[in-house]
Amino acid sequence: MRIWDYIVGGKDNFQNDRDAAKSLISVAPDVVLAARAGEAFSIRAQRFLAAPEHGITQFLHLGAFIPRLNSPYLDELERIARPGSRHVFVTDDPVSAAHVRAGLASRMRARTRIHALLGDFREPAPLLADPRMAELIDLSRPVGMLLFGMLTFIADDDRLAEIPAQLHKALAPGSMIAMAHFLGSADQSANVEALRLSLGENPYRFKPRSLDRLRRLLADFDFVEPGFVRCTSWRPDGRGPGQELEERCAVAGGVALVH
Repeated sequence: MRIWDYIVGGKDNFQNDRDAAKSLISVAPDVVLAARAGEAFSIRAQRFLAAPEHGITQFLHLGAFIPRLNSPYLDELERIARPGSRHVFVTDDPVSAAHVRAGLASRMRARTRIHALLGDFREPAPLLADPRMAELIDLSRPVGMLLFGMLTFIADDDRLAEIPAQLHKALAPGSMIAMAHFLGSADQSANVEALRLSLGENPYRFKPRSLDRLRRLLADFDFVEPGFVRCTSWRPDGRGPGQELEERCAVAGGVALVH
């Protein structure tokens, strides 16, 4: 996700990533707003999951991304991390895993334990059965699960509904799942194609969906208020693009409870 890193102001990217991002932005300039709205949502959702009253001290991040050391996301992670808490990042990108291990783990060592695993986060059954995962995450206790970099890259609607459901079933009561997904519509086909081209040989198809479609696919989840909504409207706190830019920020998210 080095293209994403560039779009949200990071420095962990290469020239070909910057070229692809600039090409995408030239066709779909609002992708910058959407990315920053998504990052702001991820911070608010992370804060919500980590609130002391929820009793969650282990967090599982499924999705490939590069954690920027100067990112507000990591500032928030450092602020909320409690002694003895654990954060496990799963990615299919060796570069992202290396950044977690070398950069994030060293920054956070004094407050929490950080681990990075290479794996296909779109196939939850073998991932959750992996002995390495069992050593790091106790599924008999509540888990905060973060799905920020994967759902939009699941092209089949049935699989999109099935994968979070499988994860939900594996989690203990008291767990929470934060998820985000890029939005799209028929009149944005040119923008979607531009983003697909920017991803090069990525084998997973980028597929934004309408908010109504996502709500139908995720109808079995019990989302906390205000539900699964555009990220600019999820418990806004002044961070990221405001609600006045909602129509230009094509990304939605929510936090679901596990009972």
